[in-house]
Amino acid sequence: MRLRFAVLTTLLAACGGDTGGSSAPSPSEDLPLAPDFEEVYGIGGIEAEGWDAFTEIADMGFDARGHLYIRDGTARSTRIVAVDGVGALVAEFGSMGDGPGELRQVGHMVARPGGGTVIVDDGHRAYFLFGPDGSFERAVRFADSGASQPASAESVRHGREGEALFLTRGSTASFSQGEASIRSGDRTVYRVSLEGEEAATVPFADGWEPLPERRVTMETEDPSDMFGMLSDAYVYFSPRLVFDVVPGGGVAYSDSSAYEVKTRTADGRARVVGRPLHPRPVTEELQERARARTLEEFESSVERQFTGGDVPAAARAQVAAVMEGLLDGMRGMVENASFMSEVPLVRDLRTTWEGAIWVERWGSDPLAQIDLTVGGSDDPHRDGEAAADGWIDVLAPGGAYVGTFSLEETPMPGAFGPGGLVAFVETDEFGVPTIIVKRLPAAVR
Repeated sequence: MRLRFAVLTTLLAACGGDTGGSSAPSPSEDLPLAPDFEEVYGIGGIEAEGWDAFTEIADMGFDARGHLYIRDGTARSTRIVAVDGVGALVAEFGSMGDGPGELRQVGHMVARPGGGTVIVDDGHRAYFLFGPDGSFERAVRFADSGASQPASAESVRHGREGEALFLTRGSTASFSQGEASIRSGDRTVYRVSLEGEEAATVPFADGWEPLPERRVTMETEDPSDMFGMLSDAYVYFSPRLVFDVVPGGGVAYSDSSAYEVKTRTADGRARVVGRPLHPRPVTEELQERARARTLEEFESSVERQFTGGDVPAAARAQVAAVMEGLLDGMRGMVENASFMSEVPLVRDLRTTWEGAIWVERWGSDPLAQIDLTVGGSDDPHRDGEAAADGWIDVLAPGGAYVGTFSLEETPMPGAFGPGGLVAFVETDEFGVPTIIVKRLPAAVR
């Protein structure tokens, strides 16, 4: 019997960075911004029948000409669509297989500023570079060893210049053939050069670490033992490490509960900008509510994963025993879990091509962000309903506060492009996506 524990993987993300909240600032602290964005074009939707009949938008990115690259599908079934500045098809590519330029297991897609894309293929353990017309150019192997193994890359961005990626690592948990393995992500932004045949991956910016990185493997026949392995790593309200690239080869990132955005340039210069907003303390009452919410979410997730209609009848008794063991282990770990002293403020961070920083703040209810759903995404913008409560602050390239959008009025864009271009994904009641490209006014670029 082989089980892949999406529950535990999501748990690591949720407790190490995806649970949080903030107290709402008073209206006098925010300068409201209206999302009056000019619409440029739209593609997809329920009536689309050709190349623009999208199923699930996984990634989007603009190149320096304003061409938009879209990854439609999942890790094992992917196609890339490129459109020009008016939404007309430029290229469609991306076949699955083991031949030259064929994909095996896609983790991420990012657009190259000069045109084309980089595909992070975890199956081939390589970065695949494609040109603007969809032609395969070359593959760059993952680094063979070291702490910067990119197979578990969580967030990936392409630098505004050159052939370099920036990435952070995620968390993994698995149980297979009597061996349990857990690796918690570190708190580093890595720079990955794609100039040679093998990726040169080096630490670029070190984030604050609430807990040290853990990598544990043990032999066991009981998958619930994984909870014991996590006992020292399970901490509520740990802040996320979120980042994006800035002009000149650097990054902007947030790594703590405070409202602080740090930037690091290619030459090593550092700066901190932010707003005078303060995180709320984690009280005993909030701790009890968080424990109860976690158990409720986890029990529901485990039940959905292991009692679905696709479980063979002959395996149901074994699956039921595994499920009960998981629940017992989870209950013990949750009851003994520790807490950060404050609830984080910053949920996500993105940058414009001109260098402005868009900072997404958590909503007013910290428990709303405790999500242990099986198969959930690390991307906070793939579930618009979950993100509806909150705000987006815009900081000018120099760090000055410009104003605030409400997430009830506009979500964080899925991609930022040159000249103020932004792309959003909207889904209808059937889950069919439409991509809307708009243009930002100069004040918020």
